[in-house]
Amino acid sequence: MPGDRLIQVINEHFSLKEKIVRNVMLPILCALFVFLSGMLIINWQLWHMARSNYAETAAASTRKIEAILAEAVSAANTAKRVAAKGCTDTGQRELGSEAALKPHLRAIMIEQQGRIVCTSLPGNGVLIVRPQTLPNKGLMLLPGNRLVNGIPVLLFQMPVAKGRVIVSVSDAHLRDVIASAANNTGLRLVVGDKAIAGAGDVTGWPPVKWAGSSTASAHFPFSMAWQPPAFFSLTRLLHQGWSVILLILALSAAVGILIRRYRGKSSSFEDDLRKAIIHGEIVPYYQPIVNGDTGGLYGVEVLARWKHPKSGFIPPDVFIPIAERSGLIIPLTKNLMAKVVTELKPLLPKLPDGFHIGVNISARHINAPSFIADCRVFGKGFYGKEVKLVLEVTEREPLIDNPHLVENLNALHNAGFVIALDDFGTGYSGLSCLHALAIDYIKIDKSFVNRVSEAKDSTILLDCVIDLAKKLSLHIVAEGVETKEQLDYLNRNQITLLQGYYFGKPVSYKEFIKVILSKPLEKVSL
Repeated sequence: MPGDRLIQVINEHFSLKEKIVRNVMLPILCALFVFLSGMLIINWQLWHMARSNYAETAAASTRKIEAILAEAVSAANTAKRVAAKGCTDTGQRELGSEAALKPHLRAIMIEQQGRIVCTSLPGNGVLIVRPQTLPNKGLMLLPGNRLVNGIPVLLFQMPVAKGRVIVSVSDAHLRDVIASAANNTGLRLVVGDKAIAGAGDVTGWPPVKWAGSSTASAHFPFSMAWQPPAFFSLTRLLHQGWSVILLILALSAAVGILIRRYRGKSSSFEDDLRKAIIHGEIVPYYQPIVNGDTGGLYGVEVLARWKHPKSGFIPPDVFIPIAERSGLIIPLTKNLMAKVVTELKPLLPKLPDGFHIGVNISARHINAPSFIADCRVFGKGFYGKEVKLVLEVTEREPLIDNPHLVENLNALHNAGFVIALDDFGTGYSGLSCLHALAIDYIKIDKSFVNRVSEAKDSTILLDCVIDLAKKLSLHIVAEGVETKEQLDYLNRNQITLLQGYYFGKPVSYKEFIKVILSKPLEKVSL
């Protein structure tokens, strides 16, 4: 393929937009994700702390109101004794003294048979308008219109003979408790169907729209209602969490920089790989496939090797995954095919009939629009010689999920290409794959062959694979043969085509010529 055309093909698979997404947008998005996640966590923590503080404020206010009402209970017990003796001047002075000694109380009154008979107020005055109309509740809130001075009041009542004791709590002390809340809790004292807030107004309860919480007293029939904090508050976040926000910002920036550097290295490696393809640094190496019985050369698997001008040979397991992920595997394979044709064409007279030439093909390449044309160009390079061009399909991606992939492989099979499943048993292969595709060969992965030993049951998995292939009338190539013991086992099981370091490692074109000259020429019947 001409150099300009090759560059054009490569550039088709890498656009400026893709580079921007990989090298700029991805680090920014990752940094943003870390920042937002951190902000969400710190916001939740601050909200949880604020809610706990609100609840504690309500609980503390509840305890303060309970302490005030405990004074009212004590005063009511004193008034109960006075009522039993009758409201004398001494009794009235005792009520006045009790009210004076208990700072939170406003007045103590004894009501019998619908009228106030004794109070702590000077001159036995009356505080409440129509006290006889008050319901017999232990605790209640009265609005200002029910009192002579028009000021709301909290009443505690205790029954006595022929009436009741009424103790009033100063609204000023109630408002002080409510207003002393250190945060904006919207705190209210709720008694029955009435509530009083810090401003001192008594309102009906609950309001039409109320989604707050309440803390009930364990000793008296009242509760403290409060409005929970908003889940998100920018003011709270900046005021209480600014130091953590700075830390999250630094962490997010560090993550973005690290990913940018990592992606930069990856992108740099991809750029190096792209240049390597253009400059012809990716070269074919040939590993022999032999007849295990006779040692005759039956074929080769073409393997990509990258000879970097500075770093030397770069392992395939380093650059092949990047090539597949980036799409460079397509121009890499096309370039490799062209070099194989150039190198092997002069050797065709030396090769036996039926000689296998296997090339690894990725699923991404199979799905490419140019795939069938690429393979046909490859096949035309060996026109006039009876060779078997084997497309070794790698299984790192599902094969049968894409109808276009299946259609392309079956079309090439009908055109005379041999289809093999490479590294069988280690990827996405299965019976459905073997039935859907026109498979001629399976290449047993070396991980199965390595299990061959004298140990009992060491070959159970390999036996199953061999039995499956035979039942499906599939030819087998065993990879990774390294020992005489493995060779003998495979020969006993009539596995004819073998490949591995026992017969020869992958070699360059010049070394491969020596291999051809050293091996007996046999017509390949498989």
